[in-house]
Amino acid sequence: MENRWRQRRRRIRRWLKPLPRRATIHRYPILNRFTDFARRRPYLWSFKDASVVRAIYLGSLLAYLPTYGAQILIAFIAAWFGRANLTLMIGLQMITNPLTAGPIYLAAYGIGTGLAGLLQLPPRHAVFDGAVALVLGGLSLGLMTAVCLHGLWLFGRFEARRFRRRRMAHVLPPKAEN
Repeated sequence: MENRWRQRRRRIRRWLKPLPRRATIHRYPILNRFTDFARRRPYLWSFKDASVVRAIYLGSLLAYLPTYGAQILIAFIAAWFGRANLTLMIGLQMITNPLTAGPIYLAAYGIGTGLAGLLQLPPRHAVFDGAVALVLGGLSLGLMTAVCLHGLWLFGRFEARRFRRRRMAHVLPPKAEN
């Protein structure tokens, strides 16, 4: 049981290693200017439910918006105002990377065009309509991703509590009655 617990901790640490943490935020080119500011805000580093759920929803919505290149700075500002977990917010921004940006934005444009047709938005200018479609599609993809990730978070939290109860029962056997 103890080995399984250590393996889980090692796996989680490996996943979180490339992401900014309170101790390593100074290494990130954009965020290093805000190091002192971010270290004084404990909610940016908290993995409590409220902070994580806010980060899941805000981060997923931002990940699919056409803000590639400025995502980390926007995520930092959104985490600060939304009192969300910064590590998770920036991790979610990595969904859109140079390999996935094209397909994601094409899918967001297609979904957004369909939504604009359903909402019967009046046509304006081709560039404006394209931007509206991209934003609508990005928001809908982000919301779908956020709902899925929230479900995974709830399942993971349930499993962690169950594992912790089993571990404690294994470590501390029940007292014998006299």
